[in-house]
Amino acid sequence: MMRDFRQTLDRLGQRGRYRTLMLPAGIDLTSNDYLGLASSVYLRECALKFLQNGGVIGAGGSRLLRGHTDAHAALEDFAAGYFSAPKSLYFATGFQANSALFQTLCTRHDTIIFDEFVHASAREGIQNSNAQHIKAVHNDVNSFEEALRKAKAQQKKDGQIWVAVESVYSMDGDIAPLKALYGLAEDYDAVLVVDEAHATGVMGRAGKGLAYELYSSLRAQRSNPEKIDCFVADTPRNDVWPDNLIVLHTCGKAIGVAGGLVCGSEAIIDFMINAARGFIYSTAPLPLQVHLVQKSLEWIASEEGEIARKKLAGLSRKAQQSFGGPGTHIVPIMLGDDAYALDVAQKLQQKGYDIRAIRPPTVPEGTARLRLSLSAALDKVRLDQFAADLDGFLERKAA
Repeated sequence: MMRDFRQTLDRLGQRGRYRTLMLPAGIDLTSNDYLGLASSVYLRECALKFLQNGGVIGAGGSRLLRGHTDAHAALEDFAAGYFSAPKSLYFATGFQANSALFQTLCTRHDTIIFDEFVHASAREGIQNSNAQHIKAVHNDVNSFEEALRKAKAQQKKDGQIWVAVESVYSMDGDIAPLKALYGLAEDYDAVLVVDEAHATGVMGRAGKGLAYELYSSLRAQRSNPEKIDCFVADTPRNDVWPDNLIVLHTCGKAIGVAGGLVCGSEAIIDFMINAARGFIYSTAPLPLQVHLVQKSLEWIASEEGEIARKKLAGLSRKAQQSFGGPGTHIVPIMLGDDAYALDVAQKLQQKGYDIRAIRPPTVPEGTARLRLSLSAALDKVRLDQFAADLDGFLERKAA
């Protein structure tokens, strides 16, 4: 007999964890479109121009079977230059890229140490790899060092240690201690893998993310400091990027399109082209999509991009004053109970705000919340009104 899935769904409903699809409606306080690019006139015009100039929509095959187009080659070269990486590789989604990283690179001789709050895409890749894995306490440098010490003591011949973190965490908005973690990776001969999904385009110099500071400081030590912020295609990269660093830049959040860019050494990228099943056996991302990612990066690097980042930083500071949190563009409003979080979200949706309840298993038990996601397209007046409306609902619950 077929398993009765409806019984399981009914139990989810009883616990306040039943999920349904809901169309966008109202003021956007929930998407990851941090710079407002996804619906921008700029990207719309870029898309039209690309098509009018003969650009194709579908790739027609995998990257290794004719699906590799001029758009793919141009984006990967531009992205490598922009992020000062030796090489980059583009995947259709950030989930696919993150999962493929660990499944492809990590062997049964290896150990992966991961932050307990690292994204589900990384967790899937880690679980589907043959490597041993150790969970570290979230953002706790001592916990990571203890795990590294354990992994080093048990390290097998030809084994590699990997450390998986996010630079900005998607549900709490807090920032990883990247400098300390990279120092530990150096001390224990480990590779640090940084998922910049929620920092790319928004944080770091010219929106290059927070890991950029790790290798730009190395460049300052090794070469001409005046060239630190250069991102033209012919920038020398091999003497800048450390071999023990891999960075993922998701393209469906602040970049406003879709996909994931893996940046790393030439050996890492070439190996993934030859061994990553999610890359080899998947139809290539749409050339139109690929082109728009590059145009978004160009905009992010522009003066307009800098203005948008400054506006978003101001909104983040204001939100911290109203709601607390880490002061980034992701603001967790903790409510605890699953059903209560769902109820508050629905009341706010009825007031015209598109904000969603985040419940386990996405977040730990007892930490159901509203995830307030800020965008440069938002204004302070609406943020103030949202704060007032939220306070009204919370006060009625307390009474």
